[in-house]
Amino acid sequence: MIHLVISTKGGVGKSTVSSQFVSAYVYRKISKIVNFFEIDDQNESINRMKGSNLLNGIIVRMENIGKFVEESILFDADVVVDVGGNNTATQFLQKLKDLGGFASPVTYYIPMLDGDQDAKNAKQTFNSIREFDSESKVIFVLNRCTNSGNQELLEREFMDFFGNDILDIEKMHQDENTHYIAVNKNTIYNVVGKLNKTITEVANEDVEQEFKDAAIEFHKDKSNQELYKKVRVLMFLKEQRNIAKNIIENEYQALFEKLDEVLEA
Repeated sequence: MIHLVISTKGGVGKSTVSSQFVSAYVYRKISKIVNFFEIDDQNESINRMKGSNLLNGIIVRMENIGKFVEESILFDADVVVDVGGNNTATQFLQKLKDLGGFASPVTYYIPMLDGDQDAKNAKQTFNSIREFDSESKVIFVLNRCTNSGNQELLEREFMDFFGNDILDIEKMHQDENTHYIAVNKNTIYNVVGKLNKTITEVANEDVEQEFKDAAIEFHKDKSNQELYKKVRVLMFLKEQRNIAKNIIENEYQALFEKLDEVLEA
């Protein structure tokens, strides 16, 4: 299956959704390195994940979209496709429409924040997809939520998606193949981005013994600034690992189960 993350608006956390959350889901399914295709002639954000051993980043130029769509039928495992925002997404959707869509099964993920323009672009993206593909699953990703576990708060935060009778805001048009998930805001995404790794990798990295060894050595020579820096770095990584593990085991696990239900139905 192709897991395609797309929005005609930039700045909605699309690259984070694709390289962190969706890639984590696919990795859980296939238990091997995830082929991550980025379609963007400008930003090439996958280069920021060069430290990852979980993603196999592949850049696809707009001029090669036709070939990419044709060859997608040969994929032997689930893949992630991250489409650049703004004009790149618009051009890509038009190209897909011209080609009649993918021959392989595809699920579309549309990230959105809580702003008015985010809702307009999410709706535009959804309508563009439905012009050539009426059957594939479309999953809206309500991104950077305050608390996804609080449904009342979530619906107030994303009124343009859920609608609001009091303020006469209509619910965003959907169909039987449309679903949503909500991903919480967390500073861990900034950290793993700086580390050029995925949240899954950070959650699985155990630096406890290395930290203990470095701490013991520093205790013997407290004037060693290199050891002092190393101890601080390893302590920081320990803290971030715990945060990442908590997100994977709690928030992500529940979302993965929801995706399983949606995609296997």
